[in-house]
Amino acid sequence: MTSRAGLYFSYTKPKVWSLLVFVGAIGAVIAVPYFTIYYSLLILLAVVSIMLGSMGAEATTNYIDKDIDAVMSRTMKRPLVTGKIKPRNGLIFGLVLMSASIALLLIFGKVYAALFMVLGLFDNVFVYSYLTKRRTPWNIILGGFSGGFPVVIGWYTITDKFSILPWFLFLLVVVWIPIHVWSLAYRYRDDYNKAHVPMMTSIHNDRISAICISSAAIILFAFSIIPVFFKVMPYTYMILASAIAIPMIFYSIVFVRHPDRKNSLKLFIYSSPYLAIIFVLVLIFRFL
Repeated sequence: MTSRAGLYFSYTKPKVWSLLVFVGAIGAVIAVPYFTIYYSLLILLAVVSIMLGSMGAEATTNYIDKDIDAVMSRTMKRPLVTGKIKPRNGLIFGLVLMSASIALLLIFGKVYAALFMVLGLFDNVFVYSYLTKRRTPWNIILGGFSGGFPVVIGWYTITDKFSILPWFLFLLVVVWIPIHVWSLAYRYRDDYNKAHVPMMTSIHNDRISAICISSAAIILFAFSIIPVFFKVMPYTYMILASAIAIPMIFYSIVFVRHPDRKNSLKLFIYSSPYLAIIFVLVLIFRFL
């Protein structure tokens, strides 16, 4: 029974949804005016609902992508491909988790959060995985919005008040996702070509791919300092964010000048934690 539970847990791709839960938790915490048991329980509600929704989305997209996963060497050991989980069971599992995430928010009267949960799930499962992933290199741009919705779900689980801060963090995640996905796709471009998935890095040459990925990294830095100009973050935050971004900008330039997998990996490794670091900075300065 335990091994079966572990199998279904791994089926939800925890390495993917753990970041979504993290940004969603930050979105909830920065919305808290002061800490009480009531707000602590709301933060827990946000975390649990985001976790359920993210797990369900990943399980459902696994079902949609099962034929692609069977072709790609990176994914051919996933449970649906190996037969450890039956496709029908995998789909039902995903749908139940997604439904539970929406129902949980509605039960506690968090209508706005539930609405954003629906939009996020729709964008990830239908727009990205079902509609665009196999049809256009713009797939990750159109489907990347789903990665930002946990932030606003977290925020609106705590409060209905509007603020530009969670939407800034929402955009930051949306901008970060192409760097992460394209860098990975660049390393596994043969896999994507074999599966006939038109990722930008699999249909363009090294030079164009490097320019797109590096440009996204520089745009990410630009977005990270935007809140200063809206006066929701101090100049100290901008100084720290800029200092942290220097290596990422350096690796971006190197990657454009020498587009190869080695330099792509360097940019991927540094840009991956950059998002989390910025979120932690925002959290710190929010309460300072």
